[in-house]
Amino acid sequence: MTRVARSPHERTLDGEAQRHAIDCLLNCYLREYALPRGEATLDCQAQDLPMGLRQVEGRRIGIHLADGSRLALLADRTSVLGRCRFVSPPYFKGHGQGWRPLDAAELARLLLAPMNGPERHGELLEQIDNSLRITRTFLTHARAANHDPADTLLRSEQGQVWGHALHPTPKSRDGVSEADLLACSPEVGAQFPLHWFRVDPSLIRHLGDDPRDLLVQIAGADHLYPCHPWEVARVLADPLVERVRGLGLLEYLGPQGLALYPTSSVRTLYHPELSHFLKFSIHVRLTNCVRKNAWYELDSAVALTGLLAPLMAELAESQPDFALMPEPAASTLDLSAYGSVEEAREVTECFGILYRQNLDAASRARYRPQVAMALFTWTLDGVSACQGLLARCANSLGVAPAEAAVQWLRAYAERLLGGTLDCLFRHGVVLEPHLQNTLLGFDAQGLPCRVWIRDLEGTKLVPEQWPAERLAHLDERTRASLHYDADKAWKRVAYCALVNNLGEAVFHVANGDAALEKRLWREIASVLEAQRAPLGDPQALRELCAGAPLPSKENFMTRLLMKADREAGYTALPNPLTAACRGECR
Repeated sequence: MTRVARSPHERTLDGEAQRHAIDCLLNCYLREYALPRGEATLDCQAQDLPMGLRQVEGRRIGIHLADGSRLALLADRTSVLGRCRFVSPPYFKGHGQGWRPLDAAELARLLLAPMNGPERHGELLEQIDNSLRITRTFLTHARAANHDPADTLLRSEQGQVWGHALHPTPKSRDGVSEADLLACSPEVGAQFPLHWFRVDPSLIRHLGDDPRDLLVQIAGADHLYPCHPWEVARVLADPLVERVRGLGLLEYLGPQGLALYPTSSVRTLYHPELSHFLKFSIHVRLTNCVRKNAWYELDSAVALTGLLAPLMAELAESQPDFALMPEPAASTLDLSAYGSVEEAREVTECFGILYRQNLDAASRARYRPQVAMALFTWTLDGVSACQGLLARCANSLGVAPAEAAVQWLRAYAERLLGGTLDCLFRHGVVLEPHLQNTLLGFDAQGLPCRVWIRDLEGTKLVPEQWPAERLAHLDERTRASLHYDADKAWKRVAYCALVNNLGEAVFHVANGDAALEKRLWREIASVLEAQRAPLGDPQALRELCAGAPLPSKENFMTRLLMKADREAGYTALPNPLTAACRGECR
């Protein structure tokens, strides 16, 4: 079979997809495995490095593998957390061999070889390849979507081609065809109608607020119930659904109604005219998890909105620039009268929808909100996405770029940490303020002045402040899904806020300037110190400010070992707060 020659443009896209896959794999490997074991250096001075690395400016990264072989590559920037941006392929040197470059697939097999669980390597390698191919597809079809330029939220939701920077499979979407990817993925500016069923009203179940008016607004008719396009084939093939369709209680109508926009989480849909986001079930593995709405998550999200209503009201007074986005409603179909418990539960999960309160039009116009992940990532041109915003902020403030960066980062950290730590230490509420869950709003000068945290699925409660009797009205499985012990609670909050979120913010705001990076971490240290007394000087925060390591979630090992996200382990990172302040703050 004759191979079709690829154009220069296609080769460029292949190279970009490869480069990003390698960036993710090696950053995960360095952070979770090589740096903690002393098997890597971010300033390699070996004399036998490949000529291509010795003759170019940058930091030479060296990695020693378990069998004595080595990896070397070049980075144009590194951070105190060991985060790198690589600008060369990884070069490999085995015993008695010369250096040779590796592609992403070769690198993945090499990194996995010494790790436990070789029977699991095949699945992870397939997902790494899947993520690489999908990234290549998105790069091919990435385009400026025809959105309202004033809708900064939608632009940021759909402007994240690269995804999670420290995950081995940031764009993996198992079992989804290319046509379906292009039809329903935010990375290509998609918008699409839902698939609808005419449903006997006796089969529809609502939790919390009644969403029927919203569904009528989308469908344009009564007694219709929607399904995500990626889920409809599974639904139509379900034996219980077939039986109920045969009884005339359920009729498939196909796609119709208002076209909605997928957000950065893929399965959560948005439209500026709707009062709520709609979070659908899709039995597709995105990064770590199959993104279905488990039956108990429908219960827990709505229950949390009710339980946290007093907290939300208090935050409006005590942390006026910080807010949670309520999820006051859920809906699904209940076919339990026509099948077994197991059959009915499957259908309940397939049809499950959570409704998250949207920002109103006035707030969107005033604050110009953006998803944090869209700011602390790379543009398609390889520039840190926040740099344009920072330049405009410096111009508006009339200060030097570095000074604007410090003011900007401090304004963001004060709001993010003020609300997140207040929730944890004063109320026992464990948020997940990672980059994709955090929205930023801005004042007239471009400084962060507002933070919203979304996705109550990831919100948990500390049992000491939320004992079982306080949750007695909930189903036992729902109750169990809500509790995190104090240690796990702290690790999750510290990772999400300080490593995943502010760690990436510092990396992109500093933009390779090591002195500025130190200043930014000093600002975060100062914000944390100021929080200690108002929060009662909690032990975990006191220890962190004194130099305790930062917990970093192990995305690579969690995926390799096929653990539930809830059971992820943590790597201890050297504390950048005290390193930045040593000799200056104490």
